[in-house]
Amino acid sequence: MTLPESATIVEMLPRDGFQRYPEFVPTDEKVEIIDALSETGIDEIEFTSFTHPEAVPGLRDADEVAERIDRRDDVTYRALVPNDIGMERAIEADVDKVNALVVISDTYREKNQGMSLEENLEQVRNIVEMAEGTGIEVEAGLGTSFFCPYEGRIPLARTRYVVDRVLEAGVDEVTLATTMGMADPSGIMETLTSVYEHHPNADVGVHLHDTNGMSLANTLAAMQCGVSRFDTSVCGLGGGTILPGGLGDVGNTPTEDLVNMLHDMGIETGVDFVRLLAVAEDVAERLELGTPSHALMGGTREQVLEVAGGESTTD
Repeated sequence: MTLPESATIVEMLPRDGFQRYPEFVPTDEKVEIIDALSETGIDEIEFTSFTHPEAVPGLRDADEVAERIDRRDDVTYRALVPNDIGMERAIEADVDKVNALVVISDTYREKNQGMSLEENLEQVRNIVEMAEGTGIEVEAGLGTSFFCPYEGRIPLARTRYVVDRVLEAGVDEVTLATTMGMADPSGIMETLTSVYEHHPNADVGVHLHDTNGMSLANTLAAMQCGVSRFDTSVCGLGGGTILPGGLGDVGNTPTEDLVNMLHDMGIETGVDFVRLLAVAEDVAERLELGTPSHALMGGTREQVLEVAGGESTTD
C-alpha cells in the first residue's frame, strides 16, 4: 500500500457534532471540551459555525465560545462560515482558518442555503477576498461531493467542476465531504484520482460520514490517492441539519477509531491517544452516548492485552 508517513486530524465535534445534537450543549461545556481537545495533540479544531442562530440554534453561542476558549499556538482554530456575514464575524473572532461551505447538490443547497451554485461560489470568492491581509486561511468544504440524499449519486464531472471553481477562487484547501455517508472506496478513489490528475498540487482532504459503515475503508482508499488530511469527530457525532426525516445515524468517523487505526499502521498523527480516549469517554458520559466507537468499546490492542493480562508489544 502507498501510505503517508503522517496524517493531519481535523476535529469536528464542536461544530459538526453539536450542530445536530438534539439538545443545546451549554457554552461552559463546549469551552471545556474544546480546551480538552486542544491538549490532545490534534492539529486543527473546527470549533463553531458563524451561522444565523435560527438556522443552527445549537451553535448560537459561537461568538462567546470563540472569545472564551484557551487557544494554543500549536492548534489551528477553524470555523465554518456560510457567507460574507459569517466571515465578518470570523474575522472579528480572530480565527486561524475558515471553512467556506459549498454544496454541490442543487436540491440540498436550496434546502440548506437557499441559493444557486453560482451564488454559492460568489460567496466563496467574497470570503477569499475578505481573508486577504488578515492571515486567515480559507478551506472550501464541498458538501455532497459523492452522494445526495435527495438526488442520489453526484456525477463526478459536477464535483470536479466545483473543485475547479473553488481553486480558481483562491482557496487554500479543498475538502470533499460524504455528507450522507454513502460513499464507497471505489467511488472515493475514482473522484480523488480525477481531482489529483487535474490539480496535482492541491491540498485535498476528506470529510467522511459513516452511515454505511465504510468510513475507515474510505479513509484507506483516500490515503492510496495521496490524501493525508481527515475530518473526524470524537464519538462519531455529526451530520447535516437538513437531512430527510427518519434517517438513522449519519455520524462522522470517530476520531478515536481513526487515530487508533493510523497509529497501528505506523502513521504519525501527533495525537496523544490516551488523552484523546479520555476526552471521548468524557464526551460520551456528558452526552449520555453509551459507547459510540470501537475504541470506547475496548477495541484497541492495549485494551485487549490489559483485559487478557498480557503485555503490550510492537509489531
